[in-house]
Amino acid sequence: MEKQAIKQLMYGGIKELMSDRKYYYSSGMGKNYSHFTDEGKLAVHEFVTEIAAYITEAENKELDNRAKEMVLRELKS
Repeated sequence: MEKQAIKQLMYGGIKELMSDRKYYYSSGMGKNYSHFTDEGKLAVHEFVTEIAAYITEAENKELDNRAKEMVLRELKS
């Protein structure tokens, strides 16, 4: 999965959790009174833990591609 897709997945996933009062309390008094519920905190933790694997995979793939490009450039020189 590409970095941009992961970013969109993160934003969309957190936004969806925030739209459910079971997971997030949004106060009309502002951000100081809005918060994730205990269940929401657990859901965010589990969600981020799962996404971390995709982030690691994307970073490793990008690093591998850069290494291959460097080797090809050296071989062409």
